[in-house]
Formats: sequence, structure tokens, C-alpha cells
Amino acid sequence: MAIYDYDPVRALQIIDSAVIVGNLSEVWGDFCRARIYGQSQMGERLDSMLGGPERLRVGAKAGMGVHFDSARAIGERLLLHDSLKTNLGLHQNVLELLVYVARQQNDTTAWLQRSRELVGVCRQQGAETEALRTEAELGASLCYTEQQAQGMARLDSVIGALGSLDPFRFNELDAFIIASKRKIGVLSNRGQYVETLPLARRIIELLDDYEQHPDKYHDGTYREPPSDRRADYICFYRSQAQGFITAAYTALGDKGNMTAAYEKIERTVRDATASEHIARYHALEQQMLRQEAESRSRMMTFVAIASALGLLLILVFAALLLYQNLKIRKKNHVLAKLIEEQNRPSPESSDNRQLFTNLDSAIRSERLYANPTFQRQDACDHFNLRREVLNQLLTDYANGQSFPTYINRIRLSEACRLLAAEPDKTVNAIAEEVGLSPRNLRRLFVDQYGMTPTEYRQGLQNP
Repeated sequence: MAIYDYDPVRALQIIDSAVIVGNLSEVWGDFCRARIYGQSQMGERLDSMLGGPERLRVGAKAGMGVHFDSARAIGERLLLHDSLKTNLGLHQNVLELLVYVARQQNDTTAWLQRSRELVGVCRQQGAETEALRTEAELGASLCYTEQQAQGMARLDSVIGALGSLDPFRFNELDAFIIASKRKIGVLSNRGQYVETLPLARRIIELLDDYEQHPDKYHDGTYREPPSDRRADYICFYRSQAQGFITAAYTALGDKGNMTAAYEKIERTVRDATASEHIARYHALEQQMLRQEAESRSRMMTFVAIASALGLLLILVFAALLLYQNLKIRKKNHVLAKLIEEQNRPSPESSDNRQLFTNLDSAIRSERLYANPTFQRQDACDHFNLRREVLNQLLTDYANGQSFPTYINRIRLSEACRLLAAEPDKTVNAIAEEVGLSPRNLRRLFVDQYGMTPTEYRQGLQNP
């Protein structure tokens, strides 16, 4: 809400995001939206966002802006919500907004109605100063509904009551200023400019005292501006009071006092504008610094996470590689021991069988058969065997097959497995994977099974 005065569109986006993620309830989200629509100083920008000036005359006073219509519609909807029956503070805030909007739209009927409701809610909470503030709204609205005597009497009663309150702190000061402004507005409308001068001067006197002794007025209420906004508050109401004085002297034809009052307004506005520009610059500068810091923090976090993940992947890969090497080394150690025993002059037959079993397992698991040029000597070199030992093993435990026949049988067995397990893989791809050309695979299939690999696969799919 801190930015709604100068960037209402951004403020609305922030509220929408807060409601979506659950940081703000729907009711408070609606209230914040209504406050932005009703109190933002950038009315034209909001009018454009809500549909443009062509909608101004639909359900609203001409020239007031569709943002007031939106604020009013949301506020009236909120009044029907069950939570306002138990949350008098929120009920008061909604009614205050509706009173403000009705006054801005010159809707005296709604202004009068909502002011009466607000007085009741304030007194329910024991907030007498807030009730008197609203009594001033009620008195002003009565004056504009042709009940001038009753309305003026109520305004005088409120101003007198506020002035006699003890202690007279900021909340009372602010309420007194508001009540005085309402009476000045009524008097100006009736052409009674002389009577507006003491009220306007009293506002300036109180503001001067507040500027010099802010601690005396401090009460911690939500209406009291923070110390860095105090000067803006004083400047805003001081310039308004000086404007009332200037308007009175102008209407009375007192050119000298009118010029002096106008010069005071000019100095006040000039000082306030410079102060506002400096504050806005500092605020934007701080925002940019925060964004840069957040960006650097996000980048460093991303780099740290990426580095950690990269290191973790390297460690996992290294562990897997080490495990695989240890596994192969262990297997080769066992095989080498068996081969060493087999190469002895008088090997035991049980050791020979185990040697062949390990040799056959190694050829299959290490996929040595996938090498199209894998021959007997390659096997002898790989397993450190003499040719005579390898031939004897094939004779004893491979049904006397020659080495090429033995390797092709392994290739054929693996091809059968792939044809069944991977139906989407082509026959040519399978042939290459088992170390055969497509032609040789076809020939082996026909010799062994009396059918081609394709027919074999079809037979599996259509048993």
C-alpha cells in the first residue's frame, strides 16, 4: 500500500499476488483494492485501466472517474460480508472509505447515510474522537441537503467538543482539522468567507505547533504519520488552509492580503515539491539497490547449487566407475587363477569345468562376441590361455564345437533374445549388435531354425 499514490497499477498487482499465495485474505484484498481505487491520486491512470472516460457517466457523477465507482462497488459488497459483523475495525475502515467516495462524487444522500452508519460503528468501539470526526461529515452532508441549520449546529458542536478534549493529541488534531475543513467548505458555498478566516488561521496555528512540538501530539494512532512523512502531512493541510485564506480574500476583494496568502501557498508548494522529488529519488534508489542485491543473491545461490550438483554427479560417476572396475578386477582375478590352474600339467576335471563356465560367462557379460573380428587367438590373449587348452575346453564342454561355431551360437542366442525383447529394433540393428552382418545372421537362423529372423519374430508375436 505504500506505493499506491504514485503507482496504483503496481499496487493492485502486488495485492493480487498476495491473495493468490495466501498472504492476504480475500476480504482484506478487496478492502485494499477499494482503498486504491478510492484514494489514489492518479485517477486518470486508473480510469484508463478500468475502461476509459466513456464509462464516466454510467452510474457515476460526470468527471469523478470510474475508479470511484469501483471503490464504491467493492466497499458496498464488503459491507455484506459476514466478517464485518465481528470485525468492527474493518467495518469502520470500509465505511470511512465509502464516506470519502460519496463526498468526492457529490452524492449527498450516500454521504449522509454512510456517515450515520460510521458514527454508530465508532461509538460501538468507544472511539469518541473517530465518532466526532464522522459527526463533522454528517453535519456537512446535512448542510448540502438543505438542512443547513441542523448541519451547521452539528459542525459547531463537533468543533467545540474536539477543541475541549484533554488530552489533545494527534488524533484530536487531525479530527479538528477535518471538521474545520468541512465547515469552511459549507461557509464558502454559502458565500460567508469572512467566517472561514478564523478557522483557516486556527488550522495553521495548530500545524505550526505540531511542527515545533511533535512529541506533545504523539499518540501512536494509525492516523499519525511516521516521522519521515510528518512534513508532508503538515505541508498538505497548511497549503489547504492558506488556499482557504486566499480564496476568502479574493472573494472579499482584499488584493493585498490575497497576494500575501498566495505567495505563502507558492512557497509551501515549491518546498513540498522539492522534498517529494528528493524522497521519491531516494526511494527509487533504495529499490534499485535492493533489486541488485536480490539479483546477486539469486545468482550466487544458483551457482552454488549448480556447483554442488556438478560435484555430486562427479562423485557418483567416480563411485560407479570404481565399483565396476573392482567388480571386473575381482572376476578377472578368479578367472586368472582358474586359468593358471588349468595350464598346469595335471588339472582336475572339476576345475576345467569351472574354467569353461567362467570363460563362457565372461564372453557373454563382457560382450566379446559383439566384435565381428573376435577369433580364437583373441580369446587366448584375453584370457591368457594356450590354444591347446582352449581347444580342449571346447571339446569337453561345448560338444566339440569349433571356436567360430561356439561364438556364433552365442551370437544367435543373444539375437533371439533381442528379437523377442525389443520388437521395435530392426533385424539389421540386432545383427550389428551381436557382431554379425545381416546376411550371416539370416544364414545362421535358417541353418539353426529353418526360418529367417523376421519369421522367427512374427512367430513370437503370433503364436
